[in-house]
Amino acid sequence: MQATELHRQICAAITRRSLVMFEYGDLIRVVEPHRFGVNSAGHPMLSGWLRAGYSRSDPAGGWRNYLLSDISAFQILDAPFAGTRPGYSAHDARMREVFCELTPTAVDVAAEGPYIVREPVAPASPEHAVHDAETREPSVESRPADKNVPKSDAPDRI
Repeated sequence: MQATELHRQICAAITRRSLVMFEYGDLIRVVEPHRFGVNSAGHPMLSGWLRAGYSRSDPAGGWRNYLLSDISAFQILDAPFAGTRPGYSAHDARMREVFCELTPTAVDVAAEGPYIVREPVAPASPEHAVHDAETREPSVESRPADKNVPKSDAPDRI
């Protein structure tokens, strides 16, 4: 793949908030791309969040920088991520030029699940309504709100 095509694909993945997968150091990496540009040494570099399970040295994942010259077999995955990760800064001194970067939103939450979607269930009859209301888990609207996430957007987590 030519460098200009790779640049275009990386920026497209950042804009769409799509996961990317590539080979780096003889290992497959799955990354949430956050910023792409030129580092302080003058080399094209991708900065992103390595998804958990794709590193021998740090299985939990985390922030990584990848030199484009060492990336091969690059693919945009049909899997979105929710947004910026903790520690993301809109300006990074390690990048002297930025081609594209993730724009943080007011409601960026972690994308890793699993999530449970609970649908309200109508009671079978009026006499069961009181009992069901007492035993049913509280809905998202009635749970205490997360300080950073509006009630309607807060996912349930296991």
